[in-house]
Amino acid sequence: MIKRFLTSLLLLIALGSMAQNEAVIFSADGGFYAQSFPLSLYCYYPNHHIRYTINGNTPDAHSPLFETPLFLDASLYSKSDIYTIQISPDDLVYIPDTIQHVIVIRAAVFDEEEQCISPVVTQTYLINELGLDAHGLGVLSICADSLDLFDYETGIFVPGVYWDPERPDITGNYFQRGKEWERVVNVEFYESNNSGINQTCGLRTHGHISRIYPSKGMKIYAREEYGKKRFKHRFFDDTPLNSFKHLVLKPYSTNWPYSGTQNYLSNRIAQQIGLDAACSRPILVFINGEYWGLYFLQEKLDEHYLEDHYDIDIEQCNLVGDWYGEMEYGQGDGFIQMMNQLESADLSDEEQYAALCRQIDLNNFIDYMIYETYIGNTDWPGNNMRCWQVGDGKWRWLFFDGDLSLIDQTFDAFGNAVYTGDPTWCNNQQSTLMFRRLLENNEFKEAFSQRLHELCNGPLQYDSIAPYHQAMMQALAPSIDDQGHRFGHPSSIDYWLYANYLIDDFLKQRTATYLDEFAQLNMFKPSQAADTDDFICFPNPTNDVVYIQLLNGRSRPLEITVSDALGRVYAHENHYFVPSETLQIGSSLNPGLYIVKIGSCYHRFLKN
Repeated sequence: MIKRFLTSLLLLIALGSMAQNEAVIFSADGGFYAQSFPLSLYCYYPNHHIRYTINGNTPDAHSPLFETPLFLDASLYSKSDIYTIQISPDDLVYIPDTIQHVIVIRAAVFDEEEQCISPVVTQTYLINELGLDAHGLGVLSICADSLDLFDYETGIFVPGVYWDPERPDITGNYFQRGKEWERVVNVEFYESNNSGINQTCGLRTHGHISRIYPSKGMKIYAREEYGKKRFKHRFFDDTPLNSFKHLVLKPYSTNWPYSGTQNYLSNRIAQQIGLDAACSRPILVFINGEYWGLYFLQEKLDEHYLEDHYDIDIEQCNLVGDWYGEMEYGQGDGFIQMMNQLESADLSDEEQYAALCRQIDLNNFIDYMIYETYIGNTDWPGNNMRCWQVGDGKWRWLFFDGDLSLIDQTFDAFGNAVYTGDPTWCNNQQSTLMFRRLLENNEFKEAFSQRLHELCNGPLQYDSIAPYHQAMMQALAPSIDDQGHRFGHPSSIDYWLYANYLIDDFLKQRTATYLDEFAQLNMFKPSQAADTDDFICFPNPTNDVVYIQLLNGRSRPLEITVSDALGRVYAHENHYFVPSETLQIGSSLNPGLYIVKIGSCYHRFLKN
């Protein structure tokens, strides 16, 4: 009795506080619940009434009238079946036989003349008794008027009026961009403890060719005109930030071969080595109460990301979106001028090299190039490049996208990074110009080589990376069957396990294959005197000792230095070399990566 009295008292207080805007009061907020229960709706004035919808649309004068409590069971699922609407080219259409639902109630107050006189209030109910199990993942519920998403002329999810069957990969309503193609929606996000957000915001499609797939990439925008300037919640464990201007909903299906882990994993590793990259987490998405699959909620790498992470004046920020200087934000004249100068630059000249180093954060660029080549990103550098500066400061690079990475050991990552052929979908000479010019300078090559071995001997080793992959697999596994049923991919749990086996195998082998690929590159060998001879180190890797052999040339004394990737010297001596002689080293060395310098030649070996 006392509990009921307190509940009524609190409800009356809430009603009084809301009288000024006439908003509907729900007897229970949205979120996770164990069992179904009756829901009541209230408004302040008795001569006004409440109308509501269950299909995500905005209530109007024709919507059901609220008269008695709504019992939250399957009878309140949306009957619209928006999942059956074709939102992709014919060859990509996939429509499941059934779909999972949650309960969505949208309600507003109407006067005697059936005019809406209040904001629309939206609540989504995730009830375990009805079969909803998020398996510990957060849930994001989007509610939108269906015409905004699916109308032939104005819907942002459909091929629609802008579809051209002759150009299916670049046409359709879902490829339209800008504020004109932003739709007003309500977004709720619930953690397992029901903390989160519930607010009106803007929604746009997101991505490149992935826009044609049924599982659409999306962006959400917090704007003052919609009610709140920010999404205020600590969405990500790996950043203390709890306020975001824009967020991205990246579909699971963009990760080939449907492992679901590549983009998340590549972002997480990038952060580990100190690169700017988006925080990300897996969630479940529902649209108008219908299951829309696994997504990754992540930060949007735009000017607001830089503002939040670096506490900079956004008006001083310049953000470039490709190697030609196309601007994402601010002014790109300085970047274009720098790239134009590189066309005729000779960076073997120390003054020209120093001039470029005054314009770019060289250590950041080295880490960026090492990382993109290490992960074998096949959708780069012609795509997915972002760099930024504050004022006229040094340019720094962001890691932008890893969907097509961590999969192909045979991909010629370094060849791709110095490509000079005809333009392709992911590369061109402009995109490799800066790296190619920097390779003219021996100081750069040595700095690159030293940092590469430092990273491979530490944060890029399998033992450092594997826990991220294993944790993500554990988080995703319980939801894979539902994802596959909804969109057809992955086709089975066994296929998903195989796809992640490929990722794990890449990670296990990558340091060795990457170092081997690097060791074979003439472009990174320091310029040598004409009489410098070639040596080999074998076996590599080794479990015991390494043998050094002079392949050709004349007998002569040479200085030998053995150091690790951090520059610590373990051996230093002079030796008189004779052609075909073998010299034994390394018997007392601990496992790790080592560099052997013989005269002006460098060799690297891994001791297991």
